[in-house]
Parts: sequence; C-alpha cells; structure tokens
Amino acid sequence: MLVALKEMSQIGYVPILDLRPAEMVALEELPEKDKGLMCPLFKLRPWLGSIELDNSVAKIKEVYGSRPCFLMLCDERVGETRRKVHDDLDRLRSSTNGFSAWCDFIEAQGNKQFIPSLQLSDPNQFDLQAERLVALSRGLVVVIELDLLPFLSTIVSRASRLTNQGTDVLFLLDFGRQEARFLQEKNLIIDSIKIISEIAPNAAISFSASSFPDLFTTIVSRHIFERQLFNQIRAEIYGRLIYSDRGSARAERQAGGGGIPAARIDYATGDDWFFFRDSASTPDRGRAYSEQAQHLIRSPYWDGRLHLWGTQMIERTAYGDPLAITSPNRSTAVRINIHLHQQLFYGDSSGLTDTEEPWID
Repeated sequence: MLVALKEMSQIGYVPILDLRPAEMVALEELPEKDKGLMCPLFKLRPWLGSIELDNSVAKIKEVYGSRPCFLMLCDERVGETRRKVHDDLDRLRSSTNGFSAWCDFIEAQGNKQFIPSLQLSDPNQFDLQAERLVALSRGLVVVIELDLLPFLSTIVSRASRLTNQGTDVLFLLDFGRQEARFLQEKNLIIDSIKIISEIAPNAAISFSASSFPDLFTTIVSRHIFERQLFNQIRAEIYGRLIYSDRGSARAERQAGGGGIPAARIDYATGDDWFFFRDSASTPDRGRAYSEQAQHLIRSPYWDGRLHLWGTQMIERTAYGDPLAITSPNRSTAVRINIHLHQQLFYGDSSGLTDTEEPWID
C-alpha cells in the first residue's frame, strides 16, 4: 500500500496552472484554506526570463508553500530565447535509463512536496520510470493527452500493475483547448473513465480542458463548458472523479501583436464567465477599467458576499484606485483568482462565502 503525500479522496479540485505571472498571483492571493483543499498540477517551465530552473521551483514554493502538489513538464516551446533553463528542461525530458534525470530531479531534497507525473514519451522506459517514482510513496499523476487516447488501455494497464490497481494515482485526461463542441465529447470521456475504472479500480480520475474564449468583440458571457460536462458525467458515473480545468486560463499562450487590447474585466461564477469590455476605446486606461468595474458591480452577477483578493481588486478599480486593475495581466489574475475559488467551492454556498481570512493589501 502506497502512502501518498495527499489522499486523492481529500482533493477538491485540480487546476492545471502554468508558471506565468497572472496565474501565480491569482493562486498566491487565495485564502490559505483554499490552497489546502485543492491540489494544483503545475507545468514546470522557465519563470519569466530566468536562466536557472531553480527559480521556477522557488516560485512554486513562494506561491503555494510546502503543500503537496502535482508536477509535470511543460510542452516544448518554439520561439523563446534559448537559455540554460531550456537545456535543463530538455535534460529532464530525456528518456535515458527510465527518465533518470526526471526521477533524480523529483528525488532531490528540495523537491519532496511534488507528486510527480509519469512521462509517456518512451514506452520502453515506462516501467523503469514508474517503479522508481512509485518507490517514493508520494503518489502519481498520469496525464493522458488527446494524441495518446488510442493507447489508454495499455497505459492504464501498465500503471495499474505497478501501483496496486491505481492506488494513490490520478489519471487525468487532458483535452487542451476546447469550445462548445467539448460537450459532444461526453461519450468518449465516459468510455475512457470506464476503461480506467475497470483496469485501475483504486485510481482517481479527472478530465480537463480550457474553454476560455479568445475573442470578445461579439460576446458578453460564456458558459464554462468543462464544468457543464463534468456535472453531466458525474451524474451518470460514480467513482473518484475530481474536477479539473485550466483555472480559466487558456491552454495555449496567445501570440503577441494586434495593439493594446480594450480594457476588460472578467467575472467568474460557478457556471459562467461574464465580460465587461470597453467598446468605446477610452484613451484613459485607468478610467476605462474603472468604468467596467462599476458596470460589473451594478450587474446582477455581482456577489457582494464574496470577499476575495479578486473581488476587492474589482471594488478598488471601481473607486478609481490607480494601484488596482490597470492592465490585462492584472485583470487576468483577478479573473483566475475568483474562478479558482468558485470552482473549489462549486455547489457549496456557505464554503464559497466563508473565506475566513480578512483581505489585507
């Protein structure tokens, strides 16, 4: 029997988070209670312009403390200025000797809070890697992206054999960028969950995606499709199904260019995002954000009982505070902060409004 860093049954939410400023600020500013109830899956990548990978690990600890969390490697990115940190990440991706560099990294003294992901790029090195990571008794996450779904049974069978039928293992089906058509994947996801449950009955299961939109000129709201689909599937399937999404961030990084985006403040509820956007291209950016914040607070969607860093930032923006929301990056952090809390306490109205800690600037 494994003794994991965190009991899968105690995890309320698994947001997939990239190491980018808005996502890290949003997580850092959550109530401490929230951080203890969720278990993020961090995608390890360079922190800003850092040369050393140690700075990425240090950022996770700064934001999330020493709490257990899942860790996987980010996708290889083309076009970034090449630095030493990219060479380090390439080394961790190497499958040599059962992904020995990755296992060494996970075993390092300063990385003991991480519940590691299994790398799936080399089937011949699967068992050797899995045996070594299982021996750490921290638990595992197996992230299966769309291109690997045809091999789901094989991956789950091999992992199940090495982990007492999936004990302390989270299988996470990652669907990446999705639109409304994600709702049409219901049968595929149910079939996949059944396969995992039959082969690894002790495992926990998640599926994840990002349906946050790219364009806002013609929309004022959007359903959170991943939450809709989760609710539908959970009503049909019983088992250890844990909600996951991209924390209302996009699955892919947007390309630059196109000028300064219109001032926009987004507000997340449990089921929807609402967008308050300056359509008049107000030249005074501070005033533009302030006006959108005022529109939001006067709207029927605003919940004045919700006391979070994100809601406080919106209120300060409405009052014209120049240190509140003045840029797209800060607006994104606010949206993600509120979204994380909303999804963690989805369907729990008392938990949603009981943030325990007073907000402190």
